[in-house]
Amino acid sequence: MKWRILSVLALAAPLLGACSGGGGNGDGPVTEVRLCPASLDYGTVFTGGGGDGELVKLQMDTTKMTWQISYIESPIPATTGTVAPTRAGQTASGTLTQETLLPTTKLNQCAFRLNGASLDPNRPARIFVGEGVAGGTIPGAEISFAGILGVGAVPDTTFPYYPFIGFSSIETNIANVAGTYNQLGYHQVPSQNFAPVAVDTKITINADGTWTECDNSGVNAGKCQQPGTNFAQSSDGSGAFETDNFLGQAKPTLATTPKARGYMIVGKLKNQLVPILVRTGAANSSVTTPVNGSLGPYADDESGISILAPQSAIAVNSQNGEYIGVDSQFDYRTTALEGTEATLLDPFNASQASLATALNLDFTQTVPGVVTTTQVGASTGTTPTGKMIFTGGVFGYLDLTNAASPYFTIGAFVQ
Repeated sequence: MKWRILSVLALAAPLLGACSGGGGNGDGPVTEVRLCPASLDYGTVFTGGGGDGELVKLQMDTTKMTWQISYIESPIPATTGTVAPTRAGQTASGTLTQETLLPTTKLNQCAFRLNGASLDPNRPARIFVGEGVAGGTIPGAEISFAGILGVGAVPDTTFPYYPFIGFSSIETNIANVAGTYNQLGYHQVPSQNFAPVAVDTKITINADGTWTECDNSGVNAGKCQQPGTNFAQSSDGSGAFETDNFLGQAKPTLATTPKARGYMIVGKLKNQLVPILVRTGAANSSVTTPVNGSLGPYADDESGISILAPQSAIAVNSQNGEYIGVDSQFDYRTTALEGTEATLLDPFNASQASLATALNLDFTQTVPGVVTTTQVGASTGTTPTGKMIFTGGVFGYLDLTNAASPYFTIGAFVQ
């Protein structure tokens, strides 16, 4: 296994240190090709989803070095010890610091620390900016709830930050999203001790907003159904598509019918669509104040994020490059992909083999668009335990090497 990791690190080195531009004759100054816009202000809005099931708008001013986040929809309680109201409608803001710990100037000039966003001073919140896409982390939260008569309790847990991906241009016409997609993702159920839940489905979306989901896992595995109301523009004005009464992948803690909502943000990148679907869980302890139109008590708080990619074949070598994102373990991850090999690295410690995960990729694709993966050196041997899907320079990776603890990450193309 050691030789394989070292060989992949050798592959990653030129990716992490790549520079572009310059004249063919070697004379004159080299023109550096940037990986992100030279400057941003609040006129550019990145609309996206959080790993906690939030619908968020992110703005950055790289001249004033400030950031602002607007929580449009959220399952995260505004006050620790409660379940409602959530922080939907709130904003957060702070200052930016240019990142300096990535391997190259090109990467550092497109990465920023969101000062004040993390609840752990040793784990700063960061945003990585690309052309039309921003990914990284948004403010975390401390969550706890005593439950109602012993039901729906949430253990006191602090998340320093939450994974996020957003887009500066989004599709707002559902007819343009029509098609058949593979979906991979990751949810958690706070009222079930933050139980992790994998998302693995096929989704067909029609031009009128009707849709069908065929689940490969979860409580509805083997079923094909429309798991929520028709997709329609959300009344919140975000540009996202909303589906109400959205079924989850796990059995609700306390609800006979779904109370959660789904919000699909469809990014436009590289002339492709990148749909991100968050499940915004809901809970209500009040018998007098409705949440999502329903009085309590109920807990349908499964929340999380997933990515959809077209169910069409992916050619080997077509996705080569370096990607960056945050995983379900709340770690920053760079993925170096070349041919049928990939490695997940810590971008701030790229040379440490102990922090790397090497993968073999199989592009045979029994399901078009789903590239199966095998962890090199894993106890599962050569049995594929993971899946990758790609669209618009973004990939989703779900791995079940440890079925009780699904691993998921979304990465955006860097170079």
